[in-house]
Amino acid sequence: MRFEYRHTFDTSVDTLIETMFDPDLATHLTEKMTTIVSIETLERTEDDQRVVRRVKYVPVPMIQKIGPKKITPESMQWIEESTFDKASKVMTFDNVPTHPKVRAKMTNSGKMEFRAQGANRCERITRGELKVKFPLLGRIAEGIIAKNAKKMLDEEATTVAAYIRTRG
Repeated sequence: MRFEYRHTFDTSVDTLIETMFDPDLATHLTEKMTTIVSIETLERTEDDQRVVRRVKYVPVPMIQKIGPKKITPESMQWIEESTFDKASKVMTFDNVPTHPKVRAKMTNSGKMEFRAQGANRCERITRGELKVKFPLLGRIAEGIIAKNAKKMLDEEATTVAAYIRTRG
């Protein structure tokens, strides 16, 4: 399934980008968000043209059990492998599940664009595709995952906006 999520921020596009790639942001998000257990930057390189990252996300599971089996946060974690192009203000990403069984059944990739909407307003547009390869139930799972991804990105956008305000 294809998805698109839009978030508007009352700040300049450059301030939003600077904040989104601030190494201290992960700690702040982990402390403030209810949909995330932890965020850990595994790798980060930056030069004049781009930022390349590998970031591990451990979410609060969207479902607690499948039958008698308990779902742990670690079984739902993924690693964002992303490249941000500074000139175009676009980040491409692959969210790679770390659990081998989940990784075999699910793919998620896309891009995040940052657009100015005047001097002190901007928009972040996240577009991509989510696929769950499972007969009959794959589309249902995609819908549930997409709904939870939107909830997580909405909360993250609110938390980032508050973080920007506290930094002045």
